[in-house]
Amino acid sequence: MQRMQSGDEQAQAAHQLLAGTYRAVLSTHSLDLEGYPFGSVVPYACGRDGLPLLLLSHLSQHTKNLVADARCGFTVVEHGDGDVQQFARLSGLGRVVPCEESGDAGRYFAYFPQSRMYFEELNFHFFRFVPERFHWNGGFATARWFSPDRIVRTNPFDAATEQRICSHMNEDHADALRGYLGARLAADAEAVVMCGIDSEGMDLRSGDRLFRVPFERSIADAKDAREILVEMAGGH
Repeated sequence: MQRMQSGDEQAQAAHQLLAGTYRAVLSTHSLDLEGYPFGSVVPYACGRDGLPLLLLSHLSQHTKNLVADARCGFTVVEHGDGDVQQFARLSGLGRVVPCEESGDAGRYFAYFPQSRMYFEELNFHFFRFVPERFHWNGGFATARWFSPDRIVRTNPFDAATEQRICSHMNEDHADALRGYLGARLAADAEAVVMCGIDSEGMDLRSGDRLFRVPFERSIADAKDAREILVEMAGGH
């Protein structure tokens, strides 16, 4: 019989799902049909505060809806094939609010390089999802509510430190980056780059595909990062 996960284990799994899904169903309040929800799919990357960062067009329907009423739903689902009801999912209830001067813009562009043009030329703006509660369902008998502090984790690295780590890995350890993905990466896939790292894992990109690689333990500084990256690369 499969062991039942503890609340802390479920919260950690929910955090990793939020950190590594990179796209969500955003459900806003429809302006055109009052009282009805409006669902759309949006890309996101977690900012340094751990909250999902969105780059939205002022012309899109969901942005117009949010300007009128910031309350929304934010749902992420585990990737995979097969019975979708067996996949982990996390539904957040909260608000999407503007962040005009986002210090995380560079981080977002590392995950979605093509989006820089949207920001610079098409008048897209940054927003953050600020949760009130999360509902987690990781499988049989796991459905439960979590407060945001159980799911959202602040990144211990400032922008400069994160950039140094990513640049070093991308310039000097291309083979290790491919190795971290193992069988998840096709042999003919494009080069792998590290686009982000935090206390619980790293985010890698190959072409347009993003991958989350969780750490087996939490890290707190650059020394910890080096140690765990060397361990995961087999000591090389």
